[in-house]
Amino acid sequence: MRWVVKGLLVIAVVLAVVLPLASSNPDGLEATMEKVGLTESPVYEAPLDYGETWGQSFTMGLLGIGLTFAAGYGLAKLARRG
Repeated sequence: MRWVVKGLLVIAVVLAVVLPLASSNPDGLEATMEKVGLTESPVYEAPLDYGETWGQSFTMGLLGIGLTFAAGYGLAKLARRG
């Protein structure tokens, strides 16, 4: 379990370092939609935003990593039982 905590800490440090380097330009799909004049009509609205500042983005990134890890860990534990 100790290596899992160390791995999650490494991921958090990498996230903190790489996050400021992320591009603010739209991805390919968004850029193409803007060029042809299409508007986005989401079927689902996410309850949380990515954040506007580095701190908000870092917090949301940690939350996403934590939730993904918890879900994967829980599913692995369930699969091991059966």
